[in-house]
Amino acid sequence: MFKTLRSRLLLSYILVVIVALLVVAVAIIAIGVQPGVRYVPALQRLDTISRASRNELVRLRASGADREAILQVLADTAVQNNTRILIADADTARVLYDSSPDQSWQGLTLDFAELPRRLLPSTDPNTIAGRFHAPDGSNWLLYTRAISSSGFGPQVVVYTVPEPSPFAFFRELDLGSVFIRAGAIALLLSVLLAYWISRSVARPLQKMAGAAESIAQGEYNQQLPLEGPEEVQRVAASFNSMSQQVETAHQAQRDFVANVSHDLKTPITSIRGWSQALLDGTAVTPEDQQQAATIIHNESERMERMVAQLLDLARIESGQLVLNMELVDLGELLTAVHHSLAIRATENQIHLTLNTAPDLPLIRGDADR
Repeated sequence: MFKTLRSRLLLSYILVVIVALLVVAVAIIAIGVQPGVRYVPALQRLDTISRASRNELVRLRASGADREAILQVLADTAVQNNTRILIADADTARVLYDSSPDQSWQGLTLDFAELPRRLLPSTDPNTIAGRFHAPDGSNWLLYTRAISSSGFGPQVVVYTVPEPSPFAFFRELDLGSVFIRAGAIALLLSVLLAYWISRSVARPLQKMAGAAESIAQGEYNQQLPLEGPEEVQRVAASFNSMSQQVETAHQAQRDFVANVSHDLKTPITSIRGWSQALLDGTAVTPEDQQQAATIIHNESERMERMVAQLLDLARIESGQLVLNMELVDLGELLTAVHHSLAIRATENQIHLTLNTAPDLPLIRGDADR
């Protein structure tokens, strides 16, 4: 598992997405536990309810509705929006009406801590929001806008909801589904990105693998297109250079084998012909027999030298050739070579002379090679 480039890229992207989501979640939790941040959605909701309720109250007042009808509308609004609606005296903040069935707050004085105006969704200067600690120990958010200008007298309608806890805040924002959708989208993008990147990298590598297999089967004329990322292009260029060198070396080897075969064929033909002459009696006279033996001997020595050269070449290519390095007198070396070749040159009516300078320097090398 996770052995292919595509699967490893996908795994890395998934890990990055998970880490990113965790970081965002931690940041949101750190922000969400701050009371001011938690209050904003609740205050926005109360502002929306208060606007709609105020318009309805103004309409009822204009149509001459009595107090019972107005209170019934407030009670219905509280039930429909899961809020608690109060009517309080604008001057004393004493609760005159409580929409809760038990009306436990009726008669209380709303002693609340006013919230900073920067948290309020409304710019109306008559809007007030605060945090109220109820007699039962619970905490509530209050949101009110004066209605005396609408003909209700010095009274205000107060809209309240329980103070949102961090869990309720996150639940109201529906962060779970948000993270699930974000994770699903990120996962889809990761799959597409992993596929695209792996395809751009894997395709040239697959072509390279196919070309390498072809070279292994003897097809040396393999060249790869320079495509994909820059790193893959450099590898492809190096592969093309290697393939060219392998093809050149293989051709040189074939030419070398052909030349060696041709060079060995001549002495072998001579040895076969003169040995056959000795066997079938064609060379009868002592002179003919001596000539046959001499030719066979010379051609054997020639083959021995060729084989020795081939062995030296093989040792050079494999790095196993050992040279006995020492100071060599070129004059003495050339004189020795001249003496060794003089007899054969005379036999072949060749005049071989040696002309060397008297002050040839000493060189470091292997005299036998």
